[in-house]
Amino acid sequence: MSRVRTSRGRLALAVTAALAVTLGTVAAVPAVAAPGAAAGAAQTGKAVQETPALLPGAIVVGNGPSGFLSRWYEDTTPSSAFRWTRYADGVTTTLPAGTYAGGAGSDVIVRSEGTRHELLDMATGADPVVVDLASLGDSAKFVRLAGSTLVVEVPRAGGTAVLLVDSVDGTVRTREVQGLPENASVRRYDLGAPGTLTLVYAATTDGATSVRAAVVDVAGGTVAEDRVLPKASVSSDVSVSATHLAWAEYHGMKHDAEAVLALSGRSGTDVTRVPLGKGNDLRVELMGDWVAYGVAGASISGPNPLHSLSVRSLTDGRTVDLLDTVDGIRAEKDGALLVQGATLEHGEGLYRIAPGPDGTPAATLVASTGRSLALRLTGGTVPDFDFTTKSGDSGFTWQFERAGLVEGRVEVTHKATGKRWSSSSSTTEPSGRLWVPWSGLLDNRTAAHNGEYTWRMTAWPVNGIGPSVERIGTFQVSGKQAPHDFSDSSSPDLLLREGGALFVYDARQTLFSGTEVPLERTDVGSGWGAYDQIVTPGNLGGARFADVAARDTTGALWLHLGTGDAAAPFAQRVKVGGGWQIYDRITAGSDLNGDARPDLVAVDKDGGLWLYKGTGNSAAPFEPRVKIGHGWGIYDKIVATGNIGGAAAGDLVGRDKDGVLWLYLGKGDGTFAPRTKIGGSWDSYSAIVAVGDADRDGLPDLVVNGPEVGPGSGGLQLHKGTGDWKAPFESPVNIATPDEFTRLGSTLY
Repeated sequence: MSRVRTSRGRLALAVTAALAVTLGTVAAVPAVAAPGAAAGAAQTGKAVQETPALLPGAIVVGNGPSGFLSRWYEDTTPSSAFRWTRYADGVTTTLPAGTYAGGAGSDVIVRSEGTRHELLDMATGADPVVVDLASLGDSAKFVRLAGSTLVVEVPRAGGTAVLLVDSVDGTVRTREVQGLPENASVRRYDLGAPGTLTLVYAATTDGATSVRAAVVDVAGGTVAEDRVLPKASVSSDVSVSATHLAWAEYHGMKHDAEAVLALSGRSGTDVTRVPLGKGNDLRVELMGDWVAYGVAGASISGPNPLHSLSVRSLTDGRTVDLLDTVDGIRAEKDGALLVQGATLEHGEGLYRIAPGPDGTPAATLVASTGRSLALRLTGGTVPDFDFTTKSGDSGFTWQFERAGLVEGRVEVTHKATGKRWSSSSSTTEPSGRLWVPWSGLLDNRTAAHNGEYTWRMTAWPVNGIGPSVERIGTFQVSGKQAPHDFSDSSSPDLLLREGGALFVYDARQTLFSGTEVPLERTDVGSGWGAYDQIVTPGNLGGARFADVAARDTTGALWLHLGTGDAAAPFAQRVKVGGGWQIYDRITAGSDLNGDARPDLVAVDKDGGLWLYKGTGNSAAPFEPRVKIGHGWGIYDKIVATGNIGGAAAGDLVGRDKDGVLWLYLGKGDGTFAPRTKIGGSWDSYSAIVAVGDADRDGLPDLVVNGPEVGPGSGGLQLHKGTGDWKAPFESPVNIATPDEFTRLGSTLY
């Protein structure tokens, strides 16, 4: 903001150098490069040492004319949790292990261990002054440090006794604050004007409980002023100056309250109320003829104008915004304020608020964390993806400089088809990492095609402070080709024939999306009614993509090579044989001889089983047939399933006329082990399709059209593979089946 300035010229260089060191530890991919460090930052080491700095994640818990006390909550080591930083030379001292507290406007801090408290003057380095509270009993509790005075509370019947304990000429002096009601229950202690302590307490008089503020003269140990705070709560922030009293009020429900700034003169009872807007952690501090206020918590909540630090004139009501966020306001000895907060221009740190030359308060940055309030991207990873199995699922990762509520969204676009996936919003982790997972589904829940994609990442601060960050780039999806994949997605598809038309359906969308989205299908074209058998052998022709073989009613066998084009998945047919009318059943897709090529098997009208080994040559895709079995006429359906039993090669299943399903484990030489019964009641299915690995667990599955007998009545079911030849399929899972899969005349492949 325009009213913020730095305290010395070296500060900007110091922040840049510290940031450059931070960025140097982050590996960034070229498409998500970290911002470059300013030229000459490496030569600013001395400035970094001399300029006051506040560790990111630290909070200020004490402040005096010469420096400030901070506690670094991100550090889990007690010995390095507290630090004292001098303004004059920027030196930060890590204090010995212990629990420390500071005051406001005083260089004296206290180190506490049990009942023993050491007062340390950080400006002079004088010998510690020891105050032991053991004589006050176990219930005595140290709560605040006011200058060199320990503020101690002791519970008593119906209320709280507040004691002031200090050391005078080596003698410990204990005084009870006089003037508080016996039933005063003190809930808050505020340090403001020098020598004063404000107690916020609840007390009951004649059955009515009120919230009150008692202004205590620390030197005299007496209540100088005690008054009711109308509409305040015991947690309200309160500030007292020589002329005014200010406090926060909340009107309405707790989580949707309207914050109100209440002001009153010390000599009167009239209250001026200034409605501010929604907020439930309003910080208030008086400064001469001005009052500063702002709602803390910008890093963990949504947009709110009250997150800024504003000052309001007590004389004419003018308001000036000084900081973009405020986390804490502390009084200084000279009447100025020390505010922990941030601006977009100068970043996060400590700001001193004091009147400028024209009397209007201005902010000066006196110590910096080196972190920007604006989103700053320091690195990221955009991998290539392989969605063949779930183990290939990954995500996009970006690292931001600061933790806090940052949300981001990713949009990816397949260059060849223009199909997209847009993530939902993701929130950064406490470390500042934004991770957006992707399981390979597009917006319509179809499987992502292989090929090149563009990506666009947009991140924005949840609190609305500062601009969003956007990056773009490219990556590849390059999964393995699946035997039943006709759209180059490394995920299986389903073929459905209605009359003479053939359609391709994405299996991930069809089997797993339920009825959430309309199914997308590719119209392959008409004329497929000329075939009485269609088989899906996988890559039969030697190219990258899965093919289709079909027999027409004259006995000719035709090969439709896969193209890899999701919009037109098959090339024009090529005749690869004749005389195939001798076979009742044909299936393909299993590698039966271990040469990594799919083979075809057929059952003739006498029940003989014939093997056609694949060649990988589209012009002559099969070697001469070899008879490998007999008696297969008992089966009304045979299916090449791929390797479902975990043995050496692809397998076959056959369904007999009683509906019993039998497994033939391939030996890898074109023959099979003796059959094994693996199920019953399979006669209810009109179609059994070896779809491949539909659920991406690395095991082939079966899709069936059933369970009721007859076209037009059944629905889809999925039998997931187990990899165990004794029980190779799980119990069926019902699929929310679209109407076209159950219509009369439709056939599933």
